[in-house]
Amino acid sequence: MQKIIQPITTAIKAIRTILAQRVWVRRAVYLAVVALVFVIAWKFLSSALGWNDPQYKTAAIEEGPLQVTISASGTLNPVKSVQVGTQVSGMLQEIYVDFNDVVKKGQIIARIDAREWQARFEQAEANYILANRNHENNKKLLEKNFISQAAFDQTLSAYKSAKAAMAMAKKALDDTVIRAPVDGVVVKRSVERGQTVAASLQAPELFIIAQDLTDMQVETAIDESDVGRITEGMTASFTVDAFPGRVFQSKVKQVRKAPVNIQNVVTYTVLLTAENPDLKLLPGMTANAAIITEQKEKVLRISNAALRFKMPEFSDNQKDKALASKETPSGGAGGSRKEGARPEGGKPGAKEGGKPYSGAPRPMVRKVWVLEEAGLKNKPVQKTIRVGLSDGAATEILPDQEGNYGLKAGDLVIVGSSSKAGGSSSMPKATGPRLF
Repeated sequence: MQKIIQPITTAIKAIRTILAQRVWVRRAVYLAVVALVFVIAWKFLSSALGWNDPQYKTAAIEEGPLQVTISASGTLNPVKSVQVGTQVSGMLQEIYVDFNDVVKKGQIIARIDAREWQARFEQAEANYILANRNHENNKKLLEKNFISQAAFDQTLSAYKSAKAAMAMAKKALDDTVIRAPVDGVVVKRSVERGQTVAASLQAPELFIIAQDLTDMQVETAIDESDVGRITEGMTASFTVDAFPGRVFQSKVKQVRKAPVNIQNVVTYTVLLTAENPDLKLLPGMTANAAIITEQKEKVLRISNAALRFKMPEFSDNQKDKALASKETPSGGAGGSRKEGARPEGGKPGAKEGGKPYSGAPRPMVRKVWVLEEAGLKNKPVQKTIRVGLSDGAATEILPDQEGNYGLKAGDLVIVGSSSKAGGSSSMPKATGPRLF
């Protein structure tokens, strides 16, 4: 024991001798001791008051309405529009209507040069007259038994063929005069005077007449994953770029069952009503539609950013303080359903109360971080909630089996964080392949 104490005593005496002899060394030691005390005090106060903790961005829990909508773009078109063409070929001799002209059913809107078709009609008429005379003569001769029945049948067939040819030539001549098939407005004119149109396998388009522009519809393309939630009569709305800020009310008119496959993407056409009493909506306008599939008037809403937030890595001391609720941050603040979140009750195919799952969305269990007051500073606490409907920006909070929501209106949930060094975190960083 003496061997251990003696060297220590000797060292202390040597230090005292040095301090007594040199004043600057004594002052340096005093300053070092003061600096050490200051560092220890700073560490203690910063830990107690949270000066070194990250700064959190929060959003308040709100109470209000929630709508689940399906968004799609479409085109405005008249409910009834008629494409006017021609069944005969020729040069357009006259055009009597133009864009936006109001026409009546049977009104002449264009004429095709009829000289060729007039000549064909006159030729067919001459053949008919000759065949008719031969038929009448043979009819008299047959009564006197001067000709055979076979000879009479030949003239009868020629007479009927000539009559049919004359009727067809008459129709073709009448078709050179193009008339409006319905009352309406000319919304498109595809030809000019003097232009030659050729009617072969398909009648060429000359005009498009909209029967009633006050009654229009929006033709939208809905993805196959969403079309199952849409039924006729659902409330909808749409906007057009021509009138920013104005929302036109609508309803689902028809869900067409014919699929449209474009580059292996299957969509279905859904028609929405579009009343146009002031005629401000024009055919061909692009409409941005929103179809309301579900709606609730008063729910607790949480920001979707809070469901995506994941707590950044902490030191062991900070992590122990943050997990006051005995939850581990690895439980996650909830990513998407693909990240492992499942409806409450087990596997997706589980039965509820002995009955098969009907397909309606079931509540999902998610975890969020809440900023709560704790003494001199606020601390993050992880809580478990049940969520329901979502409109893309906010999600409904549902009560548990005991009727507890876990959160209330006004609570602050964490949607992001920033460290003292200037870094920020709101969601996991996506990693991708290196680009060389």
